[in-house]
Amino acid sequence: MIQMPAYSAGQDIKINLPEFAGTRRKLIAHHLMSRRHLLAEACVGGLALSLGSRAFAQSEWPDKPLKFIVPYTAGGVTDLVMRMASRHVAERLGQTIVIENRPGAGGMVGMAAVAKVAANGYTIGATTSSAIIASPLLNAQLPFDVSEIAFISLLATVPMVLTVNPSVPANNATELLKYILANRNKLSYGSTAVGHYGHVAMMEMSEAQGAGMVHSPYKGETPLLQDLVGGQIQLAFFSPSTIKPMADAGKVKLLGVSGTKRLKSHPNVPTLYEQGYAAPIFRMNPGWVGVVAPAKTPAAILQRLSAEYMAAIRKPEVNDQISELGLEPVGSSAEQFAATYLAERPVWRELFIKAGLDVKG
Repeated sequence: MIQMPAYSAGQDIKINLPEFAGTRRKLIAHHLMSRRHLLAEACVGGLALSLGSRAFAQSEWPDKPLKFIVPYTAGGVTDLVMRMASRHVAERLGQTIVIENRPGAGGMVGMAAVAKVAANGYTIGATTSSAIIASPLLNAQLPFDVSEIAFISLLATVPMVLTVNPSVPANNATELLKYILANRNKLSYGSTAVGHYGHVAMMEMSEAQGAGMVHSPYKGETPLLQDLVGGQIQLAFFSPSTIKPMADAGKVKLLGVSGTKRLKSHPNVPTLYEQGYAAPIFRMNPGWVGVVAPAKTPAAILQRLSAEYMAAIRKPEVNDQISELGLEPVGSSAEQFAATYLAERPVWRELFIKAGLDVKG
């Protein structure tokens, strides 16, 4: 279903044909040269005619601006990451990349627009794990199918921080497990919705310990944070950017982060994985943002876009900007992006089932 050609970071598709370009201009200006003569002059430095023809065809892209569809509102995290990276990609391609925000239906409107557009390399788009993993698992009536998109690059992952009220006598995630065991059926945790990371990760923790913790869903991080600080709940997961000011003020304690790497924004907070939390839900970050294209986009164009977005994320200024948003910069290859999708989908499916959700796929 998902097949992407191999391509290494930083590799460019460039064929230097100055003599051919000059000849082509002369042909247009004077109409004096035959097609046979033109093809003969296209051989530069012994380059075979077949290779020269193919290189010329590829060099025509891009010869006009690209459209980049973001399926969420302007100013959101996904939008900001795409703008940061695309500015550098546009410079490398020599063409403008126009960002077009098409929010609606949890990202489904924009995703369908990317999947259904002409696969000519001039329209690409952003995606998230919720758009191509959670939504297809929980909704059988979607306007697009994942098989209709091609993976280009996973730009960043969205980590979460395990946070507790200061009254909880634990200073790390290992001590927290001991506290949970000593207080079975007494603790409660919150999340922003049933099925979201904060719910299923805490549910996994509670069930593994037989802790009997109670789940309280909230409508957003703000009321969730208010009740955590106020002591109505004891534990919750938060995005790094949301929770940092409260942690700096001493109003909450940060015990661990998701994923397998510590965050630049929270270097002193160890990962849950390194503290012994081995379940798959703790080893992966709950979300990510990446670049996709229509599935039938020419392979050479997908290769070029993959390489350029990988290179953009590796630029120090872009890397730092993404880290400041509380995200973990990645900049993967197309193959790595597809592998992430294939590895995480079954994990989420199992967790949704355990959470009592009606899984469709």
